[in-house]
Amino acid sequence: MPYGFEIEGFPNLSTTRWRMVADQKKMVYYFETALTPNTFWVDLKKIDFSEKASVRKLDLSNDKTYSGETSAEFVVSKPFKFIGL
Repeated sequence: MPYGFEIEGFPNLSTTRWRMVADQKKMVYYFETALTPNTFWVDLKKIDFSEKASVRKLDLSNDKTYSGETSAEFVVSKPFKFIGL
């Protein structure tokens, strides 16, 4: 659904904020947001997924805009807590 579009009486419908494409052979994820004209990507080969690696996240707050390869933009973060079922 286009960004900003609403259908009255259907609160379960949400506008598309992100589009994503995954290149599974090259291990690269490409992202595009509805709010900026930029495309950015994450090269998963550049991220340490070992047990001893620190938890990291990409800050997606409103004042952040990315373009190009962003694996170096991930910052150390606390792991999120799972809520029981």
